[in-house]
Amino acid sequence: MKKRYLIFAGILAASMFAAGCGNKPSVAPEQKVEATATPAVTEAPKSDVVEMKTATDDTANIKNVMGTKSETTTSIVFTNKMGSTISAIYVRPTRDDGDDSDETWGSDLVNSKFTLADNDKAVYYMEKDQKDDNGDTATSFDVRITFSDEEQNECFFRQLPLTTISQISLCMDGEGEDGIPYATYLTSGSTKEVSTLKDVKARLGIEDDSAESDSTDSVSDSTDVTPTPSADDESGNSDGSGNSNSTDNSDSTPSADSTSNQPSADPTSAPSDNNNGDNNSGDDLASVAAGYIGQSMSALESACGSPNGSDYEDEPESGKTGYYYYDTFTVSTTFDDDGNEVVSGVW
Repeated sequence: MKKRYLIFAGILAASMFAAGCGNKPSVAPEQKVEATATPAVTEAPKSDVVEMKTATDDTANIKNVMGTKSETTTSIVFTNKMGSTISAIYVRPTRDDGDDSDETWGSDLVNSKFTLADNDKAVYYMEKDQKDDNGDTATSFDVRITFSDEEQNECFFRQLPLTTISQISLCMDGEGEDGIPYATYLTSGSTKEVSTLKDVKARLGIEDDSAESDSTDSVSDSTDVTPTPSADDESGNSDGSGNSNSTDNSDSTPSADSTSNQPSADPTSAPSDNNNGDNNSGDDLASVAAGYIGQSMSALESACGSPNGSDYEDEPESGKTGYYYYDTFTVSTTFDDDGNEVVSGVW
């Protein structure tokens, strides 16, 4: 009887032990489920990438607007660097006859909507397909400005390739009636700024004493003063105010005579050893080249001769830009939609 009791007790203990081990496998799967919950955290960085995407517009923050934006316009940012408040701006294709009467300039683009203080900006949405006097698509334009101070003379900026310009600053070299208005500009997609100051001085017959002139150009500078006044100074309006032209031209002529030491020499005669084959030398040749802004490069070469060298740059926005190097100046070009190479700047 005692043996049966012990056998029964052993069987009962073995069954309880087996039942206790059977509980362990049921716990393990629960622990594995908890461990697989962590990979969900890796989804967070996706939202950061989306938030970094932004859009910018160079003209979005400019409140002063001229013209109406459309698919047929190009945008040009004007900056006032004249030192005085501008009240009116006129733009027209360059005229062959030089007529500056009010009727030839059309409407004031500002039209009393704002005044442009010194260093202020305005964006101009200009129609790209404008016609010149010959009925051809215009590539060269003139700009005329007047000031809030009615006693200040209006100023003119000539032969600007506005259809290729993205930013332009209207500047003044000097002060008052002796000041010379000129422009600096960037063509679309280019980082090289072009200044018209040297060309303006050449048209006005003013000797260029700026620091950018090399000492080797001193002889040609002395002879480029006298040929031009008879052509441009009669109207008194070329690239500046009427009063300033007559004053500056009379001062520049004696300085040319004093440096030449050859009163009998004719400054308009053609040097026989001119490498470019033109009847002008030095800055005179640069002035001739400036007259071809907006025209084909081949036409410029016909007038000024072949350059000493050239190279091209591919700009992401404007495409190919050409640079031609002459002795005393450089010519930049762009290409129109038909593949024609057009002169865009001379400096």
